[in-house]
Amino acid sequence: MAATAARAERGVSDRKTELLHILARTAVADRSAPVSLRQFAIRAGVSEPTLRHYFNDRQGVVIAIIALFADGARDWLVRCAQPQASLEAAVSGYGDMALEGADTDQFAQAHAFALVESIHDPLVARAYLDTIVEPSLKAIEARLAPSLDPEGARGDAVRHAALALYAPVLIAVLHQRLLKGAEARPLDMGAFFSDLAQLFAHGLKQPD
Repeated sequence: MAATAARAERGVSDRKTELLHILARTAVADRSAPVSLRQFAIRAGVSEPTLRHYFNDRQGVVIAIIALFADGARDWLVRCAQPQASLEAAVSGYGDMALEGADTDQFAQAHAFALVESIHDPLVARAYLDTIVEPSLKAIEARLAPSLDPEGARGDAVRHAALALYAPVLIAVLHQRLLKGAEARPLDMGAFFSDLAQLFAHGLKQPD
């Protein structure tokens, strides 16, 4: 009896995951307006009641998609959080990892989807904050802290530095990919990250 229930539960979980991957592709596809629950259902090849069964409502679909994006970034966050020998190496290495996202549309599209949905729904906004934005900032803090705050006495400064690094990188990627800045005013992303590393390494160092 228990084994049968376990198999049924795994089957539900597998089907939900399968649907979620289809829904995520729909979420980041080129579109002119937010995707309705009905449109999500059509793209997934199922009925609206089926989506409601697995996700309750459209909000549930959106939050599940954001969680899927976050899950896909777990390995990246682990690498991001690795301390480095110097502040310049920490920032430069982060730039190299950020270039991985800059070279694909998916990074920009995932953030754009979450940002647009967050504007209209505070629960979605909190899910985006808790599963993507804050984990990213905390990973950057872990990366920068040994160089910026070896004594552990300047936690606010480390947090400020993480925000100051995360924000321009995200905006640069969105500018080039989502807003078509690569066509209107192309940016050499490698040079941008190099200059950013120089700015951080020399502008945030504590005086000897």
